Amino acid sequence: MKKARGEAKLKILPDVLQEELWQYLRKHTQTATLAWLLEEPRAIKSSAPALTEFFSWYPRSCTLRQAATTSDQLAATLRKLPELKITAANAAKIAQVNFEIQAAQDRDPELFAALRKGELERDRLTLEREKFEESKKEDWEQGLDALQAEIKGNAQALQLFEQLAAVLKKGRAA
Repeated sequence: MKKARGEAKLKILPDVLQEELWQYLRKHTQTATLAWLLEEPRAIKSSAPALTEFFSWYPRSCTLRQAATTSDQLAATLRKLPELKITAANAAKIAQVNFEIQAAQDRDPELFAALRKGELERDRLTLEREKFEESKKEDWEQGLDALQAEIKGNAQALQLFEQLAAVLKKGRAA
């Protein structure tokens, strides 16, 4: 097993122990908290900078975890309501918006900016994919046009071409 970084050690503790540590740290000095962490059954060696990082990280972590849980529940509920006619993809998008709204309530501008940046990047990649698929469709259609021009005078080849084109178009539509 890989050794955790000093500042990350506290972030990978079990949820119950993280909550207990955060509550203890709120009411005690860092020196007292470091001594408390060393006591059995915890026996965790840490540092003042790691405690500082944990103290600022933990509330945000709880907010994000709760937002993710709520958003997952929302998506699952939306998928179970066929009368709304919401696709799984749209349910996921709605859940993502819900997550972002809840995360933004943390009033952490850096977090909100990162979420928005991620959303913009996802949208950019979606547009790039659609553009790529459209360019491939054009190549495909151009190929069919070139083939049709080549066989223009051959009735039998033209008939087979029409059948092939119909099958390809049906396949592309699916």
